[in-house]
Amino acid sequence: MMNQPISVWSWFAIGFFFLINVLTHFLSKTALKGSQKSFVTFVYGTTGIRFIFSIFFIAIYVIINEVIDKYVIGVFLFSYLLFTTFELYHLVTKLRAEK
Repeated sequence: MMNQPISVWSWFAIGFFFLINVLTHFLSKTALKGSQKSFVTFVYGTTGIRFIFSIFFIAIYVIINEVIDKYVIGVFLFSYLLFTTFELYHLVTKLRAEK
């Protein structure tokens, strides 16, 4: 299993998360100019939108490929969990009230 080359879809998944996080980063800069409540709403909204786009990505993968590789889906779901955990951790630590 470890000697297999990484699938093209795995690279697409990494690129997908990179692009969606860059887009979220630039949009969050504009949301920070508003109120704190609008920023929190924006963060929840982008998390939901990322989840929906992730489901679309998996659906497109399943529809296009004749042979479904569980490794690719596993890499994609691990990447989703990694990016979401990374984002939420840094938001909580950066936005926590100073002591």
